[in-house]
Amino acid sequence: MNAAAYARYSTDHQTQNSIAYQLDAIRSYCREHRITIVATYTDEAESGTNMDRPGFRAMVAAAGQGAFDAVVIYDITRGSRDVGDWFQFRKTMMMLGIQVISTTQELGDMTSGNDFLLELLNVGLGHREVLEARQKSIAGVAVKAKQGKFLGGVPPLGYDIVNGNYVVNAVEARTVQTIFELYGAGQSYNQILDAVTGATGKRGRPLGKNSLHSILTNERYIGNYFWNKRQVKLFRKWAGGSPNPNCVHLEGVIPPIIDEATWEKVQKRMSNNKRNARNKAKRTYLLSGLIECEECGAMYVGHTSTNSKGYQTSYYVCGNKYRTRTCSAKNINADEIETFVVQQLKAYLLGTDFEAEARNIADQVNGTTPDLKAERAELAAVTAQINNGLKAILNGMDIPELRDEMDRLRLRKGELEDIIDRRTARRTQVDPKSIIQIFQYALDNWDTDLPEIIKQHITKIYAHTDGSISVNIGVHLNGCGDRT
Repeated sequence: MNAAAYARYSTDHQTQNSIAYQLDAIRSYCREHRITIVATYTDEAESGTNMDRPGFRAMVAAAGQGAFDAVVIYDITRGSRDVGDWFQFRKTMMMLGIQVISTTQELGDMTSGNDFLLELLNVGLGHREVLEARQKSIAGVAVKAKQGKFLGGVPPLGYDIVNGNYVVNAVEARTVQTIFELYGAGQSYNQILDAVTGATGKRGRPLGKNSLHSILTNERYIGNYFWNKRQVKLFRKWAGGSPNPNCVHLEGVIPPIIDEATWEKVQKRMSNNKRNARNKAKRTYLLSGLIECEECGAMYVGHTSTNSKGYQTSYYVCGNKYRTRTCSAKNINADEIETFVVQQLKAYLLGTDFEAEARNIADQVNGTTPDLKAERAELAAVTAQINNGLKAILNGMDIPELRDEMDRLRLRKGELEDIIDRRTARRTQVDPKSIIQIFQYALDNWDTDLPEIIKQHITKIYAHTDGSISVNIGVHLNGCGDRT
């Protein structure tokens, strides 16, 4: 029997030595039972209350590919301390025909009532230990919270932490005051960022629009202290974000940086802006996710501004310029570039010999070896941006522009995953006839399906530093077949 060894330790009074001890016991067990260990997976300083662990995920993925016949662990708690997660794992392994073995506990037949009950009791005891430890931990933290003590993480801009207490950082506080004063006076996020150019957040990164929203909604700046305001996570899993009845709310325990009048003025404006944003009809940006900034490499995002007379202008702006003002690339008028691209695409379709072009593209695709380094790198970057965006939303930075950017990132992630999946799968020869059908569909459905046609035939748009653009036109076909 070939098996994978899995070991894990958490941060509660355990160290790397726990991994070594578990693996030693697993190796001894396997030698005695003539089991060959063909792979070893470990997770260091990872909680057993969820399955989102790198080593565990890799093990499950390898199991799905038939890399081994069994998984050997020291005991059930190393696999999971959550009853639901454990039996989900057991069911997955059972469906794959993979045996799960513990060196210290008897894991029987999952379809046997008595075996299931015994296993349920064992994993239930581990789950109970977690619940008791969690209650003690929360009780201890709650005592500190009720004293207005800092409970970890990164303090808000404007404060330092001294002996667990919030202390005003005079230099940062002036930046915070400037932000509140300008916003309360009607200045836009862009104008505020220009006014505080050079200021950075606590992590040393330039302030961006998400940073401003977080600052302008943080009640600590008027001396109010909240702990556990919302039920965001339970055992490191999303818990819905509903109000927490056990929230700790104290007033006057933090030295204020902003006065009440300025705070109220700012909150009133933010409330009005949020209401207006909900009522404002969204514009469709035909080229969303297609324009790349030559200066910094970020993708352009769509944005609509309204002047003092109520006139709206839509344009595409470099993502880094829009969020953090760290790029100086020129904005692109949305109506002008969309009209230009549509005209160029229509001219390309009308002036192309479909049969000859289809043969040319098919020859390129059928004769190339996929190079996915760029796609994989972009996928990793997009995934990281999505995760950061989710964290920002969960932390209360929920602004319409962030939601729009998240939608674009999810769309791009899906496209990249599709490209990688198709190009890493066993490739079949592309038939020129299928490419001809794609071209013909574009002409036949031009008036009814233009957004989808643009995604199919505009492969990339480059925004150059001199204000010019390059449009790549062709066919999205397994990530190949581009024509400039």
